[in-house]
Amino acid sequence: MRTQSIFFQILLLVCFCFSCSPASTDTVEEATKTVEKQPSLINTSHLDHLFTTLNVKGQEVGAIWIYSEAPDYHLVTDEDEGFTCVDDVARSLVFYCRYYVQAPSAEVLERITALSEFILQLQAENGYFYNFVFPDGTINTTHQNSVATPNWWSWRAFWALTELQAVEAAELKNLQQRSLAVIESMIPLISTLCTQPEEVYTLEGLSLPRCLSEMGTDQIAIILHGLNNHYRQSPSDDLRQLISKMGNLMLSAQAGDEEQAPHGAFLSWRNHWHAWGNTQAYALLTAGQLLEDASFVEAGLREVRYFQPYFLAQDGLHAFEIKQKDATLKMTNIQQFPQIAYNIRPMVYAALKAYELTGEQTYALQAAELAAWFLGDNHVEMNIYDAASGRTFDGINSDQVNQNSGAESTVEALLTLLAVEQVPVAQAALLAAAKPD
Repeated sequence: MRTQSIFFQILLLVCFCFSCSPASTDTVEEATKTVEKQPSLINTSHLDHLFTTLNVKGQEVGAIWIYSEAPDYHLVTDEDEGFTCVDDVARSLVFYCRYYVQAPSAEVLERITALSEFILQLQAENGYFYNFVFPDGTINTTHQNSVATPNWWSWRAFWALTELQAVEAAELKNLQQRSLAVIESMIPLISTLCTQPEEVYTLEGLSLPRCLSEMGTDQIAIILHGLNNHYRQSPSDDLRQLISKMGNLMLSAQAGDEEQAPHGAFLSWRNHWHAWGNTQAYALLTAGQLLEDASFVEAGLREVRYFQPYFLAQDGLHAFEIKQKDATLKMTNIQQFPQIAYNIRPMVYAALKAYELTGEQTYALQAAELAAWFLGDNHVEMNIYDAASGRTFDGINSDQVNQNSGAESTVEALLTLLAVEQVPVAQAALLAAAKPD
């Protein structure tokens, strides 16, 4: 208990350095009363539309269609890839697992079971996962984004299965035991990543861990989500050390500060930053909380405190690169578009986590301001998420809106809104910021 006490003393000091001030009880109670009268924005109708079942390796599984095209939102198959994938099934499973806590039902349990079975059937003999599946249930084992390698889809599968472990439902016990075996089989694989993190290389004046030249911190963050979840369920010294190693790798890729661009952003890969999948701050804040590591918390707060307001002031960013000369950093190749749901959700998660750890109301309001992108506070002043249908448009490209509504956009929006609705201060601010249709 003494260690924990010291950690929270350090955390309070970090908050002081970042000008944190706890939200008042009156403010939270007032916000709670406001949102209690409002219906939830969560509508799973379109996600239900994207859901289907099929037979994979002799097992009936659930799947999520990748693409759905306007104006009638018919389902589309890619001849080279397939019609569904671990990437989107995994993110859907994460949603349903978290949604079940808020809205438990037999239907949601059925979705959790079916989607989990899909992921389990896609694991290859080497422990990693294939990604794409064709409509006849054949697994695509050859496409470059489907081979069973240490890559995005394998890490998303890992993360989703760790989310499954946290769902409290007797009906899932057998499935959770099977999934736990898969999770534990992946820990040794993850342990082989970046075995020499001290080795660095220089790129555009930056010194970065050599092992991140192929796999960036964006993927490391997904791995860390799963490790954090697993540590909650089964803490161990080995797991703690692995989380610490992954977190420290991310620290090495943070650039800038309050005054210097890019204001504490975590580089995604090499000297590149991109908004999609930018979950490093959320992963570090969570790991810092679990391990009582103030350096992780401070780093996560730095991005939330300084970079996110910069992002908002630019009316959103999609990507940029960093170059360093002497002690000066320069942002180059700055891209504002496309803007997609997957750009927004990671930052909302980080801001809400910062609010949870510090009680600083600014972070909750910032999360709401970011999430308001879905409800009309965006470049085209148009609702990207439609609560009446549950559809989320696939993105904004300058003045053009891609009105297709595929799996990634749909689920990322639902994950965002679900998270915001669990924080009354943020939910009230989001409803206030929403623009009328």
